[in-house]
Amino acid sequence: MKRNIFLLLLLIIIGAFLHFYNLNWGAPYYFNPDERNIANAVSQLHFKNQMNPHFFAYGSLPIYAIYFSGVLSNYLMRFVTPASPAAIFTVQFGQAVILSRFFSALFATLLIPILYMLGKKLKNETAGLLAAFLTTASTGFIQFAHFGTFEMWLTFFSILLFSLCLQHLKKPHFVTFVLLGIVFGILVSVKVSSLVLFPIPIILFIGKQFGHHKKGLGTREQGIKKAVIRNLLFVIRSCKDLLLFALIGIIVYLLTNPYAIIDQKDLLSSMNYESSVAIGTEPVFYTQNFANTTPGIYQFLHVYPFLLNPLITLLFILAFFYLLSIMIKYKNKQHLLLVTFYLILIFSQAFLFVKWTRYMMPTLPFIYLVLAIVIARDPASPETKQAQKRLPRTLQSLLTTGTIIICIVFAFSYFKTAFLSLDSRIAAVQFATKIIPSDAKILSEPSDLGALPFQDAFSNFDTFSFYDMDNPDTDATEGLLRQKLINSQYIVILSQRVLQSRIENPKQFPKSNKFYQTLISNHLGFQKIYETPCDIFCKITYLGDPVYWWEQTVSVFDHPTVFIFKKIS
Repeated sequence: MKRNIFLLLLLIIIGAFLHFYNLNWGAPYYFNPDERNIANAVSQLHFKNQMNPHFFAYGSLPIYAIYFSGVLSNYLMRFVTPASPAAIFTVQFGQAVILSRFFSALFATLLIPILYMLGKKLKNETAGLLAAFLTTASTGFIQFAHFGTFEMWLTFFSILLFSLCLQHLKKPHFVTFVLLGIVFGILVSVKVSSLVLFPIPIILFIGKQFGHHKKGLGTREQGIKKAVIRNLLFVIRSCKDLLLFALIGIIVYLLTNPYAIIDQKDLLSSMNYESSVAIGTEPVFYTQNFANTTPGIYQFLHVYPFLLNPLITLLFILAFFYLLSIMIKYKNKQHLLLVTFYLILIFSQAFLFVKWTRYMMPTLPFIYLVLAIVIARDPASPETKQAQKRLPRTLQSLLTTGTIIICIVFAFSYFKTAFLSLDSRIAAVQFATKIIPSDAKILSEPSDLGALPFQDAFSNFDTFSFYDMDNPDTDATEGLLRQKLINSQYIVILSQRVLQSRIENPKQFPKSNKFYQTLISNHLGFQKIYETPCDIFCKITYLGDPVYWWEQTVSVFDHPTVFIFKKIS
């Protein structure tokens, strides 16, 4: 027991280091556009005069939590540096970014003991430790712990909701019931799409009530009258519980999202836009890489192998179907609840047009629990005895050891690549300033925050919208590009964001495909003089291909590949 507690504490310490180290990465530019939007929403708040975030892509609860944390830190700092009351209630942009990242790192670290307790509850101590280890060594958690976005909020409260549902399934209690309503309200307050989880508590409540109802049915001799009364009481009790649950959730949502009611016009406009982008009816430049991608399969080929690592992705597929078989055979309600949570979370996102990495984040804890349940040995359980006949103990030990080693290698490789090394955009600027005159004419792509350090270093930094090259009105566009190429001495590709989608979709983007193919083959009159180097750790992290294989947001925010081309003719 003491050994297990020691190992858990060690994992928490290691996890905290991996999650909290270098939270100020990318300063002062802060290259993640999502966290910049959140920080802008926070920095415009001022208690009590202006509390409308004017940002409804997410719920307002995290925004207010970040803001009031900033106010508290300003208040405490006034004992060191005197400040006016107005300054105390003003949270600066950079401060908001760091605080939002702090919350992400905190939730990522808290997941370690939570998954330990859940693994222990679902199977045994070994499963708990394995789940805690997988959480600690999760590339996805290390990455999103460093992003000031709300994916770690969603992940943390989704697994907390599962934990409370599990507790209610085992032993219903009024306190657990109230906490379920609060946590569900928080989830919706973070992101409205969390409503997809609403059926689970409903089924849970009705199932428990129906179980009690069946036990109290009595015999036929008691008569129809008593049976009718009991059925009526069952319906009333079920409706009462569901109404109370819904009421608690609604109260939490309204208290933390007051402007969802006050500013309904902006809310509906934002929701319409976000949903249109998600399903692909609103064409925007940052979703063009999802053209011709296959839902479901895409996530298991281009998202999960990064978030989980390739071995864990493969093992999970096998473990999931194995867990399904033993769940059906032994009618395990806890496993059914676990599988249901995972399936709802993945199916609600996997078949959208956009398939961003962040959409898969809330599924990760459930994946680790499935793996821990299947891999961990429990000599007393019938399924373990069955597995021992199929898989010798020595082979199972080798599989477990190999899994641990692979997880450590991939976690460290990503951590070294993204947060122990110099940011790839800053490294590219440092290279450029050594060989390129500060007044040289540089042409680049638009809508990429990697331009910020280049604009600081070079006075003639120009952009061209390569996104528009395949629009119907291309004659003027091609003429403008031709003129810009004549005037430019260098071309800088700030990330693979445009290049990847154009290279991979020649039929959809014929003209821009031809441009990028000609450019990277040095046939455009420009020669490549720099490409972000990819060492052994980078090659492990991105399986040797940081540019073309992965869903773009795997790397474009924290470690994009930068190309620099010099005119030679």
